[in-house]
Amino acid sequence: MFGKLAPAIWVLFALAVVTFATPSVAQDYDLVIKNGRVMDPETKLDAVRNVGIKGGKIVKITTDALSGATTIDATGHVVAPGFIDYHSHGQEPFAFRLYARDGVTTPMDLEVGAYPVDTFYEYWEKEGALLNYGTFVSHVFARMAVLDKVDPGGRGIYSGAIGAAMKDGAEFKSKVYDPLDEPAIMAAVEEGLKQGGIGISYPIGYYTIAGSPEVMSVAGLAHEYGVPITSHVRYLAQIPPSGYLGMEEMLTVAHVQDVPLLLHHIPSNCLGLTKQCLDLIDGARARGVDVVGEFYPYTFAGTYVDADYLKPGYEKRLGIKPSDIVVTATGEKLTNEKFDQLRRDAPTTDLLMYTMKDEYVAEAMKRPGVIVGSDAMPYIFKDGFTGGWDTPYVTGKGHPRGSCTHAKILRMVREDQTITLMEALSKMSYEPAKFLGPMVPQMRKRGRLQEGMTADVTIFDPDAVTDNASWEDGKNTLPSTGIPYVIVNGTIVVKDSKVQRITPGVAIRNAVQK
Repeated sequence: MFGKLAPAIWVLFALAVVTFATPSVAQDYDLVIKNGRVMDPETKLDAVRNVGIKGGKIVKITTDALSGATTIDATGHVVAPGFIDYHSHGQEPFAFRLYARDGVTTPMDLEVGAYPVDTFYEYWEKEGALLNYGTFVSHVFARMAVLDKVDPGGRGIYSGAIGAAMKDGAEFKSKVYDPLDEPAIMAAVEEGLKQGGIGISYPIGYYTIAGSPEVMSVAGLAHEYGVPITSHVRYLAQIPPSGYLGMEEMLTVAHVQDVPLLLHHIPSNCLGLTKQCLDLIDGARARGVDVVGEFYPYTFAGTYVDADYLKPGYEKRLGIKPSDIVVTATGEKLTNEKFDQLRRDAPTTDLLMYTMKDEYVAEAMKRPGVIVGSDAMPYIFKDGFTGGWDTPYVTGKGHPRGSCTHAKILRMVREDQTITLMEALSKMSYEPAKFLGPMVPQMRKRGRLQEGMTADVTIFDPDAVTDNASWEDGKNTLPSTGIPYVIVNGTIVVKDSKVQRITPGVAIRNAVQK
């Protein structure tokens, strides 16, 4: 019956297949990145590939040609997982613009943390975030709320809470341990965990009077809720009591309570004992403690006048002179007389202090199990700490590590070959995600350039990427260059090195418990 008609029928059928298939191919991807050097630190893939992104996910990595609604030609560029920074105090739009220019897709303040936790998340929900955001429960701000009756307002560094507490005795950093205070502090921290805080932070180097029994008990909450702890340890010093001793304390806490631990800025705390501190961490890890270290690639640190480790006698403890410390806002070098005046009249004044050596940084950079954390401080503007979408880059004053930490690492890799490029990318993406992943489900899909992962992607020119910021006035907040594209949750947030005024960032948060 169909003998003579069969060829015609099959031709029509074939044309129908092509007609219906062609539109689906054309619409396969929202975004295609073509001809880039794809580098994934987990699988060690390092090859030219095309990447297809759809619905905020990486859905295809292939040598085949891809088409999509938008295409980025990444020829000559590295296509890497978006950088993850767990030490980002700058939590406002201006700081986020600088992070984006530095390739960071997820900047979170896990050293100081926030309290109340829900107030922190409400800020970003209202403001809208260029990048992903999240926080730990702040032990120090929980103490402030309980002992000083001062509301830290979520982002405690921005709220003026520290200054308010200092006007009335600052009991959070001056009151000797009293076990009767512990139940209220524990309740405050637990409240933050129930509000979705993804861990507990102990910046205890700023309130060294806190009792060790309290520190141990609060870490018990971390175990109960299945979250990690972080610490800026006690005793920034290279003589007893030293940063080494402070690390021993927190490693003991992590071991006893069986909780993962991130130890911040090892060279900054340990100074001339950096190698010994790193050896201590390696030894603890070998014995089953889940611990990672952290560093930033600068030899000067950011702090403030009334920090515990800058009390009289700091010269011997830190091995520096007054002139090794400068006022962040003015660049003025300190004298003993000026320091005394600031302690008396302006104890919250921000400072930069030159305490480290290049070999300390190199030691941490080369060591496995040590990740990158910028310790990006809030910037100082004429009207406070908060800049906006339109604030010119050079107007903010502060430590340049908030602008250029990751670009500086990439430049150091290119110029010094201290570590390989893949090792550097691992320290800035995969290893941070791997640390939090078991406890924070959203991080299991980040820090990796693989099919099925969240499309947080950084594209940079390995031959040109560089840091431009320095401590000099007018140069503190110059953005990194050589990172022309950054993608957050599948959306381009940096295009041709220009930050886009969009807010695709999402909250990194544990489930809220009523």
